[in-house]
Amino acid sequence: MKNNRDYLTMIIAVIAIILGAYSIMSNDTSSTLKSDVGNTLEKIRIEHVIDVCYAEYRPAVIKDPNTGNLTGHSIDTIEYIAEKIGATIRYHETTWGGAVADVATQRCDVMLTYFNQIERSFSIAFTDPMIYVGNSALINADAEEFKSYTDILQFDKEGITIAVANGEAGHNFVKENFKHAEIIVIDVEAGDLLKFLSLVQTGRADVGIADSVSISLYQREHSETTDLFASNPFSINPTAFGVRQDDIMFLNFLNDALLTMEVKGKIEEFEQKYDAHWIHLERNYRVS
Repeated sequence: MKNNRDYLTMIIAVIAIILGAYSIMSNDTSSTLKSDVGNTLEKIRIEHVIDVCYAEYRPAVIKDPNTGNLTGHSIDTIEYIAEKIGATIRYHETTWGGAVADVATQRCDVMLTYFNQIERSFSIAFTDPMIYVGNSALINADAEEFKSYTDILQFDKEGITIAVANGEAGHNFVKENFKHAEIIVIDVEAGDLLKFLSLVQTGRADVGIADSVSISLYQREHSETTDLFASNPFSINPTAFGVRQDDIMFLNFLNDALLTMEVKGKIEEFEQKYDAHWIHLERNYRVS
């Protein structure tokens, strides 16, 4: 009887060990599956969808005010990539100030045409730069006292009012460099990036600081203003697509895709389609 009991005890112990090992393997498998689903490339393979965040930034991202349709060379670029891998795009409108959180919390997989800055790189990862954008300053055409300014820091004086858009390149520049001027920070709605420059036009601000492309676009439509640094933008910023810090495989995929498009001439083709004039590094490796 004792031998039978010992034998039964041994069998129960073996079964317990097997069940325990199976449980560990199941948990490992479950963790692996969860990890795979959390990876953007695996998600795209399963869902065939890329979640893309954007803020209107002409001519990279253009939103039709009547239909909401999106165009622009960055839109064409991400849609070209999606088409090549059999995916569709689910767009999410955001703001320059909110884009980091939207990417980090996985509301979107990628943010289009975002200025690469050290503080942003601490929270999200950027692809290799696609274009480079400088800043400029908008003044009233009759503000003769400012037309002799050759350095943007000449505006950093008491009694001068500076208008910037929250989270935009000009805002980041004045936060780092201005100590004395009064700064008006405007929270702009999606698609209304240029409207804060009306503070200059109406005399509520002496100068508006923003990226040089936005300043140029505004000045073309408002001849009563002057683009002070049109021929000599200051504080050049690299601009790229942004993804989550831990999304290394997706980052590598995007870099490979963008490099292929650059070498094949697709990036330049899309920019020319929208009459974009960005700063680029020398394009000396183009092949047909």
